[in-house]
Amino acid sequence: MPDVRWFDRVILPTSAFLGAVVAGLLLMAPLDLGWSNEGPLELDLLVLNMPRAAAAGAMFAVIAAALAVALGRRTAWIVSFGSAAVLVADHLWNLNNALTGTLITVNYIDSIFGGILLGALAVAVFGKPLATAAYLIGALSSIMIGDLTSLPGQGEQSRTLIEWASTGTPPIWLILATAVALGAAVITQRAEPVPDDAEDESADLPIGPILAALLLVMATAVSTEWFVRHAGTPWQSAIAVAITVGAAVIAALLLPGRDGAVVLLVVAVTNAGSAIIAVPRPDWSAPLPFLAVAVGYLAGRHWSVPWAGFAGTAALSVFAVITGSEGRAGWLIPIVGIVGLGLLMGYCFAVASPQGAPSTVVALAVLVVPCLVVALRGSSFGRVAYSPRWYRDPTSVTSSGPGWAALAVTLCCATGVLLLYRMRPAADSAHLPNRELTQLSASA
Repeated sequence: MPDVRWFDRVILPTSAFLGAVVAGLLLMAPLDLGWSNEGPLELDLLVLNMPRAAAAGAMFAVIAAALAVALGRRTAWIVSFGSAAVLVADHLWNLNNALTGTLITVNYIDSIFGGILLGALAVAVFGKPLATAAYLIGALSSIMIGDLTSLPGQGEQSRTLIEWASTGTPPIWLILATAVALGAAVITQRAEPVPDDAEDESADLPIGPILAALLLVMATAVSTEWFVRHAGTPWQSAIAVAITVGAAVIAALLLPGRDGAVVLLVVAVTNAGSAIIAVPRPDWSAPLPFLAVAVGYLAGRHWSVPWAGFAGTAALSVFAVITGSEGRAGWLIPIVGIVGLGLLMGYCFAVASPQGAPSTVVALAVLVVPCLVVALRGSSFGRVAYSPRWYRDPTSVTSSGPGWAALAVTLCCATGVLLLYRMRPAADSAHLPNRELTQLSASA
């Protein structure tokens, strides 16, 4: 048997990256545009249920991460492999009959087990720097790709490379390769000797992250669905912003220490990223999300200044305001927008790296659930989506409103981080996880 440390350098990062990519795409790009011929009623029902399916997947991700912390790393790897195996079986089963009235069911299955895979895998790789970096880069870039997917124009038969790579559920061969990689990781974990310190095998169930995710997901889902059913006046926008930021601040306080800072950063980045013009883009830009997220993550590891993340998010929001007023003008604006968004996403997760895997998953859950700006862009047709067919429409009319909303959310979230830092000084943050009110556990 080769040295298991060699597997840590190859198999674990590979399986972490593939698992995160598959989970992110299943949660963010659930609609195969080939289903558009199925009929308007079934497709409309699917699109209407997508935000709720994403919310369900986000909650299952956090719950899976919390349970995996209590049950141990080996269990996390087994659950990750089991989720991938279920996804393989589901996609093989529905390969030929996914268009026979089961689109909503298939979407919920993908979202739930994709969320379980995302949450369990975060615990499985936590504490292994290379695997953790691969996991975060894979998750962030795939979520970003799914969010930036373009809706083809009317009558288009062929797909661009970007649409082929990101539209709809991942190809079966990618899910199968992920299951194989995760199976290999399970085997290597079984081959590792049991550590003398089994603290992670008997940890308490962290309730704080579950409560934080429940609050965030419910507040976001309810406020966005309420918003699209109304006229979307400035007063209603202010109420929605207050609900979003208020829930984010309370959720940040439910997390241990200063872990909540990444949640507030991600809330700001998510809204700014949803406000930019991201389509249409040329095929050669397909690798940019991966590269931008990786560069941003490395920059955050070497230059840790959380306020730079808020400054960049505010700049991206202003960019969305300016370009929204100007309208679509070629591919330059989308390229600048996605590069800036990728850099910020990677930077924010690195600069405010949480002390626990469940807190990381709570921040990822924020990216998964459609945010306020998505509801603002969909208020004209009454859906929490970029277009009546979920994805971003390259022919839609643009405006500066989403950028202003994103800027307001950014400023409020920055104020929330300032409040968090004042309540929990850096010198005391290392001791806060042991306090009952900052990290609730099942035994508390």
